Amino acid sequence: MWIAKFRIYDKEHKIRELIEENKIEACYYPINYYVKRARYFFIATGIIYSGNKNKFFADLKKLKKQKTGRKLELLETEGDFFIMISSHTISEEEKRYVKVFYNPAIIHYHPIIFHKDGWEEWEIASMERKPIEEIIKVGKKVYDLKLLEFHQKKIKNFGFMTLLPELTEKQQEAINLALDSGYYNYPRKISLDKLSKKAKRSFSTFQAHVRKAENKIISYVIGVKR
Repeated sequence: MWIAKFRIYDKEHKIRELIEENKIEACYYPINYYVKRARYFFIATGIIYSGNKNKFFADLKKLKKQKTGRKLELLETEGDFFIMISSHTISEEEKRYVKVFYNPAIIHYHPIIFHKDGWEEWEIASMERKPIEEIIKVGKKVYDLKLLEFHQKKIKNFGFMTLLPELTEKQQEAINLALDSGYYNYPRKISLDKLSKKAKRSFSTFQAHVRKAENKIISYVIGVKR
């Protein structure tokens, strides 16, 4: 397989502006696109990991009134999870080439990471070199693409967001805080006791949230049924 890893930054993308404003970190998958009523419609799904998600979703819904550029057609949310459909005109597509990134010949073997600074990090694969070359060409022309990798190799793993276990809100908050604070670094940058104080929770409660989240994640990753 041909694989590529790159970062892009869409200066004219209103959703990107909202991500930066709300300090959102998320992963998402482009699902598909279709053309209807002289507009291109794009379907994507994702998970918000950190940032002001409630304000972000509220701001996102305001894009339903957009007259130019990308318009929100549908947004459904459940906790951190979302499904959205956005659209723009055919004339806009002729300038933005978004459909190139939704090419069915492309495999998104890792979720796309949306960083809070507005950059998107992509890891894609294809049986042929040409579809990836087309993305790179468009990306450099329109989206300030920074190419990190482009070569042939065998894919050893494939990540879908549905492979992630469903954590409670408190478990998600605890595991995110642990990750962000360096608890899983080697050597560790912070103790569980200090993390619980940072979270303003009792040690036993915070420890329970972390341990239960760890158990769910590890069980999913190694395929152990509980």
